[in-house]
Amino acid sequence: MGTSTTSSTLQQFFADLIHSATLRAHRQLVCIDYPLDFIVAAFDEAATPLVIGHADEGLSWRQARQKLGQECGHIVVEVGADFNAEAFCAIAGCCRAGSLILLRLAAPKEALPPSVRRLVKQLELNESVAFFLRHQVRRPAEVLPLPGQHEVRQENAIEAVKKVATGHRRRPLLLTADRGRGKSAALGIAVAQLVMNKPRKILVSAPTPAHAATLFSHIKSSLGIETQGQVIDYQGSDIRYIAPDTLLQETPLADLLLIDEAAAIPLPMLSQCLHQYSRVAIATTEHGYEGTGRAFTIRLKQLLDAEQPQWRPLRLTAPMRWADNDPVERVLNALFLLDVDPPELLISDDQSQPVKLDNIVVQRLSPAQLLSDEALLRSLFALLLAAHYQTSPNDLARLLDDDSIIVWVGSVAGELVSACVINEECRLSADLSRAVVAGQRRLKGHLLSQSLAAHLGDPAILHQSLWRVERIAVAESYRYQGLGQQLITAVAQEASKLEMSCLGVSFGATARLSRFWLKQGFEPIKLGLKRDQASGCYSLQMVKPIKRLAWLQDGVALFRHSLPIQWMTTHQAMEVDIVGAMMCFLSDKPLAGCIDQQIKGFIAGGVGVDASLASLQMWLRQHVKALPSHPDDNALYVLISRIILGHSWSTVCARYGLTGKKQAEAMIRDYVMRHDVSE
Repeated sequence: MGTSTTSSTLQQFFADLIHSATLRAHRQLVCIDYPLDFIVAAFDEAATPLVIGHADEGLSWRQARQKLGQECGHIVVEVGADFNAEAFCAIAGCCRAGSLILLRLAAPKEALPPSVRRLVKQLELNESVAFFLRHQVRRPAEVLPLPGQHEVRQENAIEAVKKVATGHRRRPLLLTADRGRGKSAALGIAVAQLVMNKPRKILVSAPTPAHAATLFSHIKSSLGIETQGQVIDYQGSDIRYIAPDTLLQETPLADLLLIDEAAAIPLPMLSQCLHQYSRVAIATTEHGYEGTGRAFTIRLKQLLDAEQPQWRPLRLTAPMRWADNDPVERVLNALFLLDVDPPELLISDDQSQPVKLDNIVVQRLSPAQLLSDEALLRSLFALLLAAHYQTSPNDLARLLDDDSIIVWVGSVAGELVSACVINEECRLSADLSRAVVAGQRRLKGHLLSQSLAAHLGDPAILHQSLWRVERIAVAESYRYQGLGQQLITAVAQEASKLEMSCLGVSFGATARLSRFWLKQGFEPIKLGLKRDQASGCYSLQMVKPIKRLAWLQDGVALFRHSLPIQWMTTHQAMEVDIVGAMMCFLSDKPLAGCIDQQIKGFIAGGVGVDASLASLQMWLRQHVKALPSHPDDNALYVLISRIILGHSWSTVCARYGLTGKKQAEAMIRDYVMRHDVSE
């Protein structure tokens, strides 16, 4: 078949697919292996596709990722060794109905990473995907029945947003939906209707301005204005975008706060927003390119239940950019496991009988096992999604592609109930290790070991072998029964057999997690200076020795010396419950006689809080270690806030609703008197 004949055949092939997709208000996936220029030439100039993953001809993967929330037509996606699953899912969600999404197989299947080979195999098995390959492999897509009239009904969502602004205060709205349901559009239309009614000051926050682009586009379209940027002055109303961190630092006044794409904003930041603003509408994606939605939504609902119990939920189900039963949505959900649900089938019939650890089979899984067993892969990913709300399609690819990844799982009767993902680090050459410590090199995949070596100024750390616990997950119905500890024990035993140096972990520090890792025998080495963008917490790095390590002893000693100073300076904003949990990391020495004597004088009333700060600090260190796991006493938090974090009396009183220093000091004295056991 000649080139011109093939070209005309391809044009007709595309035209038929576009006609069918347009008729059904769907998108269409196509696999093709022809040259890029040949593919692009088969489209009319007015409908030239956007090329993704080919920086010279279109958008790089990073640029594609940044188009989230915008809209486009046909796209051609390069499928090669550097295929980026997360960016692909993001850009596919921008395609409107009637568009083709062409996956150009740019390399032989055997040259592709395992995760991409799996992708191609799954595409071949799905009849809703069209194929046009050079070796006469031609397959039109499965023809779906025509849907009923495609109507996008957003009235409920729009009215719910408006009610946040006009109804009772402190009743935030949580608007959830899968990607492409028009959440941002509903927010924008609601804002426009509100400001047409009367002047208002409305703030819009999202992870980046690009995430808010669709919302502002619908505001402007509804108001019939064409102003540039994300600041709108309309008949006395002020509508503007503000970054989440700026919002919390400056706390500008607002009649309504809208938060879009909330899954990419740390929960502690959302909590602060809910406290500072009385009228808040939050929108988040459940099944989207992030792969984070459901687990995040569960945690956000728990936060709302605790802090804003009169919150209202609303879920948008009808797609906006395409009709129901869109084949691309179904294929992508299956390909990247965005549709897996938490393993609800694992719930036992008798919840009063905890699972016995000796009934759990713990084993190590290889990437080959995961690649060959789709059901096993889905079960594992479901566990990880349920436990970590920042799990993406790229994390799925790493499980299959990265040779440094080790997976351990626990199962009961063949069903997965726990999982632990390990990343092998270190064993670098002496020259490379010195370059890392000197700040001249930064190596991918050695997150923890590089951080510790640079922190302690010791290249020897990078010569040794370290297993970093990247993720640990337990099915919800089996949590708090020792399964996580069981996995860590199994990993440590294997590490000992292989003569590894240590285990390590880096995590967003919370009170519960800090206590968990301490209980597993991990010791603290480094506390991050800034809050982690994903968790909103300070990153804490801890190590469990397998061998005797001189640098580990030095690191722990340095941490214990540094932590009290950090709390008084760089970490004054740390949550008091986390501070209380982390105080258990500090050395536990008996109180000197002079300290004990001053504490007695403080209890008697002869000396004040400020005059006995050092003694109260030492007393509090010992006291906290004897407390139950989850103390909940405002007096204790007042004590930590003033004594450990060095907050001013005015800050302490404002935070805990006290009338002034006198009442705060009396509360502290009463607490110490009730808990002092020195006599």
